[in-house]
This record gives sequence, C-alpha cells and structure tokens, in this order.
Amino acid sequence: MTILSFLLLVSATYILLFNYVVLSRNFKSKVNRSFAVFGLSIFVWLFCFGVAYSISDVSAKMIWYKLGYLGIIFIPINFYAFIGYFVDGVSQSLKRLGYAVAILLAMAHISAFPLIEGYRSYSWHLYPKAALPQHPILLLYFLVFFTLSFMSLILRYRTELNKLQRAKLNYILIGASLGTMGSVDYFPNYGIDIFPFGFVFMVLYPLILTYAIVRYRLLDISLVITRTTIFVTVYTFVLGIPFALAFGAKESLISVLHENWWMVPLLSSTALATLGPYLYITIQRKAEDRLLQEQRQYQATLRQASLGMGQIKDLKRLLNLIVHVVTRAVKIENCKIFLRHEDSKQFILKAVKGTKNDEEGINKLSFESPLVHYFNQMKEPLVYEEVKQRRFDIGGEGLQALEDILHDIDSALVVPSFIEQKLIAIISLGKKRSGKLYTHDDLAVFAILANQSALAIENAQFYEDMKRTHVQLLKAEKMATVGTMADGLSHQINNRLHAMGFIAGDLLDTVRLGLKNGVSKKQKDLLNEIESGLERIQANVKHGGEIVGGLLRYTRKGEQGYTAVDFQEMLKSAFEMAQFKIKINMMDIHKHFEDDLPQIKGNFTQLQEVFFNLIDNSYDAMMQRQEELKEEGFRPRLDIFARESGPTIEIILQDNGIGVKESDMHKLFTPFFTTKATSKKGTGLGLYVIRQIIEDNHGGKVNFSSKYKIGSETQIILPVAVGKVG
Repeated sequence: MTILSFLLLVSATYILLFNYVVLSRNFKSKVNRSFAVFGLSIFVWLFCFGVAYSISDVSAKMIWYKLGYLGIIFIPINFYAFIGYFVDGVSQSLKRLGYAVAILLAMAHISAFPLIEGYRSYSWHLYPKAALPQHPILLLYFLVFFTLSFMSLILRYRTELNKLQRAKLNYILIGASLGTMGSVDYFPNYGIDIFPFGFVFMVLYPLILTYAIVRYRLLDISLVITRTTIFVTVYTFVLGIPFALAFGAKESLISVLHENWWMVPLLSSTALATLGPYLYITIQRKAEDRLLQEQRQYQATLRQASLGMGQIKDLKRLLNLIVHVVTRAVKIENCKIFLRHEDSKQFILKAVKGTKNDEEGINKLSFESPLVHYFNQMKEPLVYEEVKQRRFDIGGEGLQALEDILHDIDSALVVPSFIEQKLIAIISLGKKRSGKLYTHDDLAVFAILANQSALAIENAQFYEDMKRTHVQLLKAEKMATVGTMADGLSHQINNRLHAMGFIAGDLLDTVRLGLKNGVSKKQKDLLNEIESGLERIQANVKHGGEIVGGLLRYTRKGEQGYTAVDFQEMLKSAFEMAQFKIKINMMDIHKHFEDDLPQIKGNFTQLQEVFFNLIDNSYDAMMQRQEELKEEGFRPRLDIFARESGPTIEIILQDNGIGVKESDMHKLFTPFFTTKATSKKGTGLGLYVIRQIIEDNHGGKVNFSSKYKIGSETQIILPVAVGKVG
C-alpha cells in the first residue's frame, strides 16, 4: 500500500464518519439525508481510487478506477439536490434532468463509452487517461450543476433574514469554494503533471458542511478563516524550513558537515516544532484580540460589573443597574429581567431597558411556561436563532412554543439565573445593534453574569426581608410598650373621665333646678339645649369608661390564671374590643350555637385576644375581597359555630374573605409573615400568637384552611372546664 492509497482510504473513512454524524443528528431531515447521499458519492470515488492506488495489477486497477468514476458522476447532481433542500428550493425540472444525465453517463461509462481509457504514467503513480469526447461532457456537466448550486446559494444568502441560517450559508459557500479545488485531480487525466491532491479539499468540504449542519452555535466565519490562515502559515514555516534544508540545501550542507549534514535539518525541525505551538498561540491571540476588540471590551466590562453587584443592597437599584450595564456595554436593543415571585407562581418583569413602557409584550412568565420548564431541565442559555433553526430542522410543538415566547418578549438570548437548583431570575437580551449573533464567548460571560446576579439578587432580597422584619419587630415592640403602659394610662384617663362625669352631673342638676324654678321661654330653651348637651357628655363619659375598661382587661395578661370561661361572654367581649378597630356593621355575623354550652377551661384575657385577632383577620380579608374583586352583590359574612365534642368544645369561624393562596399556606403560622394587603395593617404575629395561646398555653388545637377568592375557616378545639379550675 502506497502513502497515496493510505491517505485516500483514510479520507473515505472520514466521509463515512461525517455521514454517520449528520444522520444520527436527525435522520428524518431531508437536508441530512441528501447530504449523506452526496457524501456517499464522494466516498465511492475516494475509496475506489484508494484501492486502485494500492494494487499493482493494471487491469484490476482500471476496474477500480471505473468504479470510482461512478461516484464522481453523481457528485454534482447530489450536491445540487442537497443545496435544494438546504435553501428550500431549486428547480425540480433541472434536478430531474441532472439525475437523468448522471444515469446516462453512468450507463455509458460501464458499457461501450467509458469516461477513461488507458493510463498516463507519472513519477508518483499511474493515472487514468480521459476518454474523448465523453470525459469533457462530464466536465461540462460538473460546471453547469456546480454553477447552478452556487447561484442558488448566493441568491438565498442575499435574501436570508435568519442570522443563524445566513451564517450556515456562509460556511457552505466557503466549503463549496474549497470543494471546487478538487477539480485539480482532472489535470492529470489530460497529461498535465500535477499531483492529485484534490482529495484533501474533498475531505475539508464535507467536514465544513457537516459542521454547518449539526452545529447551531457557529464560530464567526472571519474567526475561522483567521485561525486557519495562521495555522497554515505557521506550520508551513515550521515544516517548510527543515524540508528546504534537507532537499534544497543538501549539497551545501554535505560540503560543510560531510556525513553529519542531517543534523542541521534535524535540529531545526526539533527547534521549530517546539517553537511552533507557542508561535501559533501568540499570533492567534493577538489576531483575535484585534478582530474581536469590541467583543472583548464588553465582555471585560460585564465581568467587572458582575464582581461589584454583591455590594448593592437595594433590589430595584440592582436590577436597573444590570439591565443598564448590559444594554450599554453589549450595545443591544433591549434587556429585561424577570424575577421569581412565589406568591403568584410567576416570573414577573421587574427591570427593563431599551423598550418603551407603552410597548406591548409579555410582562410575566408562569412557572408552567415551556421556557421555565426548559431552564429547569437544561440549565443553559437559549438563543432565539438556534430555536428557530432547530424547529426548522426537527419540528415539534415544544420548539414552536419556545420560539413564540422568545418572539413575544423580543429576545435574541435568554439566560437563566440559578441559586443551586432554584431558578430565581430570567435575563432576556435583545438583538445586537451590530446584527451579529451571540458567540460561545458571549454565552460564557453571560453565564458568569447570571450566576453573580443570582447571588446579588438573593443578597438584596435577604436585606429587604431583614428590613421588613426589623420594622415589624419595632412595631410589635411599640405595641408591647403601649400594652405595658395601658394600665397606668387607663387609670389616668378614668380619673379624668370620672371628673368630667361629676362636673357634668353637677351642672345637669343645676340646670334642672333652674328649669323647675321657672324661667322665661328664651331661658328655658337655652337651658334645655344645655341639658341635652350635658346628657350627651355623660353618655360619652360612660362609653369612654367602657372602652378604657375593655383595653385594661385586654392588656392584662390573665392575672386571674385559668378559670371556667363562659364562651358567649368571652366572644361578646372580643366583639366589643373589635368594634373600636373595625366597622362591625359592615359584615353580617351569624352565630350557630346553643346558649347552654359548657364553660371552657382557660384564661379569659388570652382567649379574648385570640378571638379578637380572628375577627380582625376575617374583617380585613373580607374588605380586601370587596376592594380587589369588586363582585356585584357581595356582602361580607362571618359565621361562628360552637359545639360540645366530648371533653372539648369545637369552635369554627368561617368567612367569605379573599382567602389565602396555596403557596402561602405553609407560612401562615411563621412569625412576621402577613397576608394582609399592606404591612401597615398587620405585623405577621397574629396567627403565631394564636397558636401559642391555644396549643402551648391551653393544650388545645388550631387548624386553618382556606381557598383563594372563596374564603377561610379556622377551627379551634379547647378543653371543657370540669370541677374546680385553677
């Protein structure tokens, strides 16, 4: 086996490998199958010629050459058919004509009119001689269909809007241009002594096509050309100098070094082989730095920005900074951040740059969105042009859904932001103003940015939660201070109320005495008005005393200990306290229990606090529903059930308020968590305190159930008082 036959057989093997890669990627694709047919025709040529070069029998060699030409005949029309599927349209009539010509040429070749006859002898091997006039017809056939293929490619390239497809067309055009270099193998057929190195280009050609078909994230073609040029230049230098010394300067070296002449090319090849990789990497880096100067600059800016994010504690400022830096540095049309919102089970648009506020578009993504599912499963960025290309190549509703979402949010690239396995944010980037695609390096930088953003967002959210908790603690502390002061304040207020009552009573007696003694009509009318006013003062003094007394009872933490508590009396006391905070007449109250309920073993003041909180919560929930849902004919309603159940009393409060979202149910009894419309209305301690009083202090049980937009139900189970309690 000669070196040439070995190279051809290896090349044929590579062609089969390319076919396997393309078909395994998507066997159903017409583009992939047509490429495999095209590759098969190249394989037949290379394999048969490789076998022909490896055998010495002249007649057998001609048989293998002729078999190889069967592959050559079908190369142009198979390429034309492949281009037709890739650009989605060539003349079907021309394609049928091309296959008809190929079949006729093949039939003529294996019968009385072969395309080759005899050999031409060259220093490197025997090579088949072109048969006239058949062989020129083959060349004309090649020229026509390769020209048609190039015209179709160029026309589609000029009109293609899909940037990824345009990049693929760029690769195929370059690959096809290299493929035409394979025509040098026809020169030896006509007696021109050129080594048939065309097989090299016919391997590079399918290699580039394979890359363009199976890869969605292509390298910038200018970058590929630059790297290839540098590689060829450097290694031509590295390999060429020792070769020139060994063959071109051999005589001169022998005259100087005699039998040791070989040391010069050996040492030079060793030194250059060591220097070559370093030289290649250095030149490549400098060339790419110049070629990708703008890209490297914004990537460095993004890396620097990502490192400083953790210092920003304000969430809104952080998100606005991210979209501003990305939009300005990368020079993109827009940037958006969707932030995870557990309550609504959605990712909500929280920051945007480059899109007008009145512009329509998606401002939230459900947890069930195909995009969110993709990120949770794949955990990698998604490029719009790649999704479009995959949908075109493979199809499927899933890819169509992803394409629709990316189109609706006007995104060219979407990057997920994870904390461990939890997706907390989605960063959407619009198209680059330059029109270029996002590269591998871009995606790597944005992945770093997304990770740093996730940490910074979590840090800012934690800081905001801490601030809210601190405010609630201060509020709770103030309430506790007011409760501590209430005893002394109540006495002070009561003293003044008593004084006002006594003064009003004395004045009232004086007025009534004056009325009895007889006065003029004008004076009588005046005294009657004064009497009425003093009576109102007395009534309000009495009412104020009741309020102060209620506050005093409420703030005293059960100094009387555990006693037999009358449920109805305790409930009445809770409503009396509630009426000073809420408008009880705004809701319908329905009581469903008997008058002879057994007494409860408990602390009156603590139980009063429990039911006061429950009534207050129900009222707020019903008012929130009324305000948010605005249902026609809605009327707030509170139902209270109580019944004896063995050694316990079961009490149920039902309301038709706004209810609690399912996602919040597990947090209800957590300190400082509140479902009320604003943090000003609640501290988040109510249900936590209720559970503590009922379960820890009274040995009872609290159960809470709720349906959002329907209402809530609280079940309280308390022990019955039996015998002496204390």
